[in-house]
Amino acid sequence: MPTTPRPTSAPPTVPATTPEPVPTPAPAPALIPTPTPTPAPTPTPVGAPRRRPRTALWLVPLAAVSLLITAQAVSPYLPPDLHTSRVPPRSELHYALLVAHIFTAAVAVVTGLAQCWPWLRRRHPAVHRWTGRVYLFGGVFPSALIGIPVVCFVPLGLSNQLSLGVLDALWIVTGVAGYRAALPQARTNGGHPHRRYADHRVWMIRNVALTLVALTSRLIQPVVEHLVAAQLADPVSYAGDPLAASHDIASTSSWCALLLNLIAAEYLIQRRRPARRRPTGSGRQTGHSDQEGRAQRTRGVQRTRGAQQPESA
Repeated sequence: MPTTPRPTSAPPTVPATTPEPVPTPAPAPALIPTPTPTPAPTPTPVGAPRRRPRTALWLVPLAAVSLLITAQAVSPYLPPDLHTSRVPPRSELHYALLVAHIFTAAVAVVTGLAQCWPWLRRRHPAVHRWTGRVYLFGGVFPSALIGIPVVCFVPLGLSNQLSLGVLDALWIVTGVAGYRAALPQARTNGGHPHRRYADHRVWMIRNVALTLVALTSRLIQPVVEHLVAAQLADPVSYAGDPLAASHDIASTSSWCALLLNLIAAEYLIQRRRPARRRPTGSGRQTGHSDQEGRAQRTRGVQRTRGAQQPESA
């Protein structure tokens, strides 16, 4: 007989479970960057050099006066004429050497003033080097070498001849020393040639000071003339002899100008050198060098970043 199928019971319905929402982590609060502390300015140690005024403050009037005196000195020799010479020539050879000496000295004055311009040295070092070559090989050396026979013909007495001879010798020696200091020396560890620029600057300051001796002599000559004129009628000093007075004026002006310019050069050299540090009672030196100051600031920044690192982690 047919069997009636039993009703099958439906499987129990399992209610659908809604997945619980996963809590979203709250955003981490933005880290406020801690300002880096600015290191306090290091006080100027005792004995440190003060800030010097710019060279242009004294270079401008120096250049103006030098160019004016140079133009007045060259003008009687344009065009060259024996009758307009300020120095009585002994011969045509003496006059030709004198003219060559004056014109090469004028080249030395103009290019020497250009070499003292700090802007030219910093911004255009190649122009500075070529101007220096013209200054030495087109001005100083030929003028000094030509000046040696000119000194022998100078009709202003032995004292004046000695002053001009000493000037020519010092002019050549300082020029050679300055040029050698600028030449490449032994190579450094990096393979670059070593140049003694500090020594070069010192010698060239002295050389330029010697270049301007003739200009200084013209500036102080009126003072010397006034002092000599006050004693011209003295029967013991000059006894009214104008020739002896002219020799004295020329030699005194030349020697005084040479001495004053050398003193001024040494003053500038010593002024540009850094002052020595004075030791304190504990034996340490006051102040820090630039490298020590930069190292301290770098260590301060690193400590600040290290303190911020755990917060950002």
